[in-house]
Amino acid sequence: MKNGEFQFMMTSALAELTWPTILSKRHMFREIFLDFDPGAVSKLSEKKIAAPGSPASSMLSELKIRGIIENARQICKVTNEFGSFDKYIWSFVNHKPIVGQFRYPRQVPVKSPKSEVISKDLVRRGFRSVGPTVVYSFMQVAGLTNDHLISCFRYQECMNGSESREKGNNSEANGEIGKLEETTDSG
Repeated sequence: MKNGEFQFMMTSALAELTWPTILSKRHMFREIFLDFDPGAVSKLSEKKIAAPGSPASSMLSELKIRGIIENARQICKVTNEFGSFDKYIWSFVNHKPIVGQFRYPRQVPVKSPKSEVISKDLVRRGFRSVGPTVVYSFMQVAGLTNDHLISCFRYQECMNGSESREKGNNSEANGEIGKLEETTDSG
């Protein structure tokens, strides 16, 4: 989840902007937030980047900028603890996407009990602006939940992608078991 960490850092900050604005300024966001590298962003000077007249302050409030930098710091901590933000976030859904079987757009929720659990854990870890609705939005973007309508062509594509992901996790787990067995046999 290379850019997934950045998506998470930015999700709540960009909520106040329209998609056309975000897309037209993404090159500026990429430059300001150092190619979306959480490690580099975590080391930014909040005062310098949020200073009046800076490119960041012309697009985002100081509070949003501080939140992005703080979330980058927390992502680095999670990465150190779990090996990757990907492993951490996917652990909440047992490394398998939650599949909605929605026929109509009105059925798709804006949050879920799972997004509430994730939100609480993130807040406990020091993340900012990560309410259940923001987290659920991230879950949709990152593929943790497949909320495409069953009539949508992407529904089945996402289902096929989740099967590939599951096979990858099983082979990774089998590889770890093999390493453990080799260690146990030689010891």
